Amino acid sequence: SKNIFKAYDIRGIVDETLTEEAVTNIGHAIGSVAFEQNIKAIVLGRDGRLSGLRLQTALADGITRAGVDVIDIGMVPTPVVYFATRLLNTGSGVVVTGSHNPPQYNGLQMMLGGDTLYGAAITDLYQRVIDGQLRTAPVKGTVTQRDVLADYVNAICADITLHRPMHVAVDCGNGVGGVVATELLQRLGCTVTELLCDVDGHFPNHHPDPAEPHNLID
Repeated sequence: SKNIFKAYDIRGIVDETLTEEAVTNIGHAIGSVAFEQNIKAIVLGRDGRLSGLRLQTALADGITRAGVDVIDIGMVPTPVVYFATRLLNTGSGVVVTGSHNPPQYNGLQMMLGGDTLYGAAITDLYQRVIDGQLRTAPVKGTVTQRDVLADYVNAICADITLHRPMHVAVDCGNGVGGVVATELLQRLGCTVTELLCDVDGHFPNHHPDPAEPHNLID
């Protein structure tokens, strides 16, 4: 349905408005636009939500149908996907993330050829699916796995030096930040006290939205 196509992303309730079929079709549209722009590969990553893996798999299926390759960097925070688009010279990536929405939500944030998709570019994807303006390649694109977290941590540590040692408490709220936050801060020289850093898409403790003061109580 059209209401999952927002101004800056695509998002909805998994298996209701945001189905695997819809995500495959959106992937097919993204791949079709990429092919027209001579983009050979798109980086995909996902957050820690329970639906993340199957929606990313559906997305990869759609993108590769258009003859575009997928580089799967796994479960990582959103900034790591943007970093990977530079590291791997694709300029293109999609994050499967529900951001700060409740657990039953998920969504897509998209970047093609160095530009984040918003507004008309997102509406265009919807129109392509509706009109069937989708390129089906004679040979599907490939899917390869690549771990970029070490590169991400190294890049930050090469750029930042702490003025003094710090003791930092980190509450990841069972969100995807838990896969890298502690390691990064320790590498920078911090002593870290971890709170809820195991990734759990049920969000059993509190919602991982730091904008809400009640989520900061722990």
